[in-house]
Amino acid sequence: MSSHKPAVLDPQDVLARFAPFNMLDTRERERVQASMRPIHAVRGELLLQQDDCPRGVYLVLGGRVKCFVLSPSGGEKIVNLAESGSFFGEDAALLNRPHVVNAQAMCASELLLVPIAILRETMVSSTAFAVSMAMRLAMANYDLLTTMQVQLQMSGTQRVAHYLTRLAPDDAEHCEIRLDIDKQTIAAQLNLTPETLSRILSQLTRDGMIQPRGRRGMVLSKLSELRSCAAH
Repeated sequence: MSSHKPAVLDPQDVLARFAPFNMLDTRERERVQASMRPIHAVRGELLLQQDDCPRGVYLVLGGRVKCFVLSPSGGEKIVNLAESGSFFGEDAALLNRPHVVNAQAMCASELLLVPIAILRETMVSSTAFAVSMAMRLAMANYDLLTTMQVQLQMSGTQRVAHYLTRLAPDDAEHCEIRLDIDKQTIAAQLNLTPETLSRILSQLTRDGMIQPRGRRGMVLSKLSELRSCAAH
């Protein structure tokens, strides 16, 4: 299980790594820091489950955490990947409603938990922080709706092409990339089965649009065609 002990914080001020917490003045940051608790998660550890009561906001110091929902058949749909410098759980914490996602460490991860009470107090005391947090929630909602639109209106091949083109510079025609997550996780993000993703990647390879390079490397060799594939 996760351990919760008084935090030993970096004197450089750990909150400076997390927007919008970095907007707080020294006194406000010290108050938040004094309330935080560390969480040391091992790979595969569930940090929260759907319908859990919220405890606060989880700041990711290191590692990676996936937030996901499960289908009735047990398939995963990844909603968000939280990496170092990001956080999750603020929606349920601010509403004081049960979590609608599960959160699981994808590797050994270090986090800090900011309790609900101090989060709300800070939003009352700092208008700039409250506005920025509201903007973050609005952006997260917009991104979620955009993702839903992509998944409802695009075929599986279009989704994969769209995902790959976003990893390349806008004006590139040829680009080598390295996937920083495994293909099973990518499939879950795109609402595809791993088998379907593999079939689509094989077809794109046969069509000459991509060239595999080792376990996670890939050359996007015809980006104009790949972008056209994503659009049609």
